Amino acid sequence: MMAGEQRAVTIRFNMGDRTDRELYRKLAEGAGDAVSLTAYMKRALEEHFALNIRIADRQEFHDQMLAAVREEMQVQGMKLVGALLAGIGVVGAPGPRAGSAADGLELPEACGELPEDLQGILDYIG
Repeated sequence: MMAGEQRAVTIRFNMGDRTDRELYRKLAEGAGDAVSLTAYMKRALEEHFALNIRIADRQEFHDQMLAAVREEMQVQGMKLVGALLAGIGVVGAPGPRAGSAADGLELPEACGELPEDLQGILDYIG
């Protein structure tokens, strides 16, 4: 390679500093006798960056799966509510009932409690 295509990074370790000294010791032990400290550090940096990319990819996949699961849960929840309402006769009821706002009358006060079976289901999906 031509010298113009090469780049150098110099790292100095202050052996008087405990953190620097420990880091240098770990690097030297990792490199061992089989490889130069420079080659070992290059490989360690490559592995570090590859790991960060894999973690980011996994996080993105996790986020996509979580969104899909949430969306499916919402769809299934709405189907369940629709089935429950159909089961108690709310859905598909013919026209407005007597005493409804359509007759010009006021609606009755809201019921303070739901039927027991419906309340249990709503607590479960809520």
